[in-house]
Amino acid sequence: MDGSSMQVTYFSPMYGLMSHMFEVASAVESAELFNLLTMNVGKMGNCSSKSGLDRSILDNGLNNVGEFNIPGIKSQQVNHVFGSSNSKKKRISSSVKDEIDVIEQCFARVKELGSELPTFFKALDEESWTLINSWGQVFSGLSSRRCLSAGIINGTGTCVQIKSTKLMEGGSPIYNIPSKEYDQEQGMLHPGGAIIFFAWGAVPSLVQAGRVFMVIETNAFVCELADRKSNATCALPMSSFQVGFLEKSFDPSAWWAKYWLLIKKV
Repeated sequence: MDGSSMQVTYFSPMYGLMSHMFEVASAVESAELFNLLTMNVGKMGNCSSKSGLDRSILDNGLNNVGEFNIPGIKSQQVNHVFGSSNSKKKRISSSVKDEIDVIEQCFARVKELGSELPTFFKALDEESWTLINSWGQVFSGLSSRRCLSAGIINGTGTCVQIKSTKLMEGGSPIYNIPSKEYDQEQGMLHPGGAIIFFAWGAVPSLVQAGRVFMVIETNAFVCELADRKSNATCALPMSSFQVGFLEKSFDPSAWWAKYWLLIKKV
């Protein structure tokens, strides 16, 4: 922003990163435009205003978390905006026979990822998008199914226990796809660890829409996530924790939703 213009940059699920320059005639006009944008922040995909998470993390540009020192993350991360991978299209491997192959191959790749890698955040985001992109190829036409991917990064500096995951609407189990900093037996996400939760809906029909609605409960927060923009989507922190969305992306045709959340200590 300078004395005569204001640049607004945002992420579009359909077109990727977009930027518009607004001309302003005076400082008063600039302030009015800023206030108008602030009033509508709750409608923006990556809005964190209701989360209580440290705004110095989430309100810098487009949530470029690579610029910040997050507890538990062992390596300085390359610059990355969660959701910036969503425009990439890639054909699935010929070795993929069904949806379980998609899940298993993603699981094998993510379990090798750790926060000592400077591309940890970028790789996680790409894996989450690869799941969704592959889904549209495994299930297409009359067999199309909605899907939901939700990723969590533990930036608390302490262990976070995954207590439960429930699919309130959907047609599958919830699959968990963790990085190497996860204890499967204890359900414990260690500092700097990440985990992706993935589920899908039934084939839509005249009697049911095939929606997906997921609830995740941990000792740090509880969240409810829908497969489309919805007032029901929320993340509520427990005492002494903060949680916020790094990404909320939705398919314009309502076939998928993609989330990334960051947990921190107060």
